[in-house]
Amino acid sequence: MQINAYSNVAMQINNNKLSSQTRETNTQSANSSKNIDKKVLDQLSAIGGKGMSAIYLAEFEQKAFNAVSGSMSAQNGVFNLFYQDDLSKAQGILSGIDFASIGYFGKNPMNMNSNELEDLLGENGFFGVQNTADRIADFVIQGAGNDAEKLKKGIEGMKRGFEEASKMWGGKLPQISQDTMDKALEKVNQRLDELGGKTLDIQI
Repeated sequence: MQINAYSNVAMQINNNKLSSQTRETNTQSANSSKNIDKKVLDQLSAIGGKGMSAIYLAEFEQKAFNAVSGSMSAQNGVFNLFYQDDLSKAQGILSGIDFASIGYFGKNPMNMNSNELEDLLGENGFFGVQNTADRIADFVIQGAGNDAEKLKKGIEGMKRGFEEASKMWGGKLPQISQDTMDKALEKVNQRLDELGGKTLDIQI
């Protein structure tokens, strides 16, 4: 992804401010990387600190997007398996999800019986409303730290991720996913208020 390439280059430019020994190490690392285009490097050098900040914010927005899109798709896939709704589509989408990337290391939902699926979606289940909302919100909040602008980008990424998951499932996700996003956005917006930022009115 180009954003990631930009971010890596931006980090190398920033490292020029470090000690000479560290600079030498980073220079060797940069020279050995075949993924860094000299034209891109020159462009990043020209845009300065504000440009690099914009790249970092865009990268974080993308991470929030990935977190929500993956979590919502997985939750809805498990939901459809449990209710035996559009099984072929559910199995197709679930087979392409990297469960480890969203923190799930348990039994593959496609190999579960109805009782196991129900537990997975239940109040204390991994894909239950509260647990899923907390994982998404905590990821964005921790990633943003005390930066209100970065948190706003995270919220925008959350919204885009939800929209993407909705498209994958035909335009609308079930109520369990709606409730999950409502809770996640509520928690992130509460943190934004604490940082002195203006709460974003995100319609999903």
